[in-house]
Amino acid sequence: MNQDLISTRTLISEHPQLIEKALVDFVNGLEVTADHIRVQTKVNSDFFARAWCGLNGEIALRQNTINQHVTESLKTVSKWLENLQGQQIHSDLAIAKVSNKLVETRKNLIILLEHHQALKHEVNGIMVQIDCMKYDHQQLSARLEQVDSGRLATQQIEAVFDKWKAGRLGHFPVLARLFLVFDELYWGDFGNYCRKCGLEHREIQRLVQQVQDKSLIQLECEWEKSQAVYLWQDDTKSSLQNMHGDYREMIAYLTDGAPYDEMPLVWGLNQLAINPSQKNALQNQNLPRIFDMQNAIHRFSFDFEARYANQYV
Repeated sequence: MNQDLISTRTLISEHPQLIEKALVDFVNGLEVTADHIRVQTKVNSDFFARAWCGLNGEIALRQNTINQHVTESLKTVSKWLENLQGQQIHSDLAIAKVSNKLVETRKNLIILLEHHQALKHEVNGIMVQIDCMKYDHQQLSARLEQVDSGRLATQQIEAVFDKWKAGRLGHFPVLARLFLVFDELYWGDFGNYCRKCGLEHREIQRLVQQVQDKSLIQLECEWEKSQAVYLWQDDTKSSLQNMHGDYREMIAYLTDGAPYDEMPLVWGLNQLAINPSQKNALQNQNLPRIFDMQNAIHRFSFDFEARYANQYV
């Protein structure tokens, strides 16, 4: 088995949802000394707390910690904004996450400015960047609203299933192929359309049924004809063990964070991708041991309905 590194460009080209998920994960992890600022604000509003902290030296220690991290935090925010300006963001989910983080960052910077007047020039510079980015995101959001979402969603469905039919997912276990199809749709135009209109919308329900029908047609070509039922855990483990490590890690990354109870099948795929050599069956009462084709499709549909409803990344 060839274990040479697969280039990032190749992975993103084959699975474009990677860049959207990576951006959202990065935004979720961004921090601008918010905890320090909240603690300091609370302490400064309480005379007894100020007096006590002054006696035991806690204020000075915390202030030193803040001072050490403020400059690095500002550099991080500035670098983040520079990188963000260079990205082509297409997912409305990513746009919403970024926009919310811009608002949060701006609020924290205002609080920070109140406590660190010496950094006024640096903070004001970043505030200008944020205002520019906010305008850019408003423009991008407006453009997405004007797009014919239904047409783009239909086009994406055709493109994703053409990729599957062409064999470009053939190196993955059969259930991983099904997951990757649903996942790419979630991050793309189909997912944008679902989030905009809601899963109860009649046109969305028609497209969801189309996805399920196309999945069934494709699985009928790939499912073992002799298998009335499918011992999916054993087969998936075996396939994952023989798969290139980069592809296995990619599946683990894309399934990361799936809730144990609300997205049990995606959670199970994540556990197997993380440790395909585990001997025992996955312990999850919501996870069946065997599948047939219809059941596998319905299970993934159930998981992704929960994902749309709760906006799990």
